Amino acid sequence: MSTRKSMKLPIIITLVLIIIVIYFFINIKQSTVTCEKTDKYGEDIIVKEQVITTLDSKKINSIKVKKTIKLSDEYIKNEELIDNIKESIDRTMSYLGKNINYKIDDNNIIIDIEVNKDELILLDNIYFEKYNNKYEIKINSNTKSSSVIALSIGDNYVDSELMKKLKEKGYSCK
Repeated sequence: MSTRKSMKLPIIITLVLIIIVIYFFINIKQSTVTCEKTDKYGEDIIVKEQVITTLDSKKINSIKVKKTIKLSDEYIKNEELIDNIKESIDRTMSYLGKNINYKIDDNNIIIDIEVNKDELILLDNIYFEKYNNKYEIKINSNTKSSSVIALSIGDNYVDSELMKKLKEKGYSCK
C-alpha cells in the first residue's frame, strides 16, 4: 500500500510536465515576413508583387503571393494583350493547379498564389517588353535564372536571411 501512495506524486508531476510541453508546442510563435515590390513600365503598366511568407522553426511553412498588373485604359481594352497575358499565366503557372487564381477587374489583373506543400514559387518573374510600340508580357519560368527568386516550402531561412535575400532584389520588407 505504501508504494501506491508514493507513486501518485511522480505521476502528477509527469502529467503536469507533459501538459506544459504540449502547451509550448501549441503556442510556438510562427514568424511572418511581408515584402513588396513595384515595377513600372512607362506610364502604362505597373506590376506590383506582395509576398507573405510564414516561417516556423527556421523553415518556410507557407507562401502567399499577390501579383497585380495594373494596365492603363488603353491597354486594358487591348484584347490581344489581355489574351496574351492570360495565355502566359496559364502556360507558366499551370503547375500550381488549384493554388493559383487570377481575375481581371477594372484596370487590374490580379494573380493570387497560396502554397502550403512542396511547391516552388518564382518571384519577380513578370515583366513587360515593348516591341513596335506595343507591350508584350514576359514570364520567366527558369528556376535557375539569376533574375528570379525561387522559394519553396521547407527551404531553410530565418527571418533576417529571407528579408536580406528579398531586399537585395529590390523588395521592401517588414
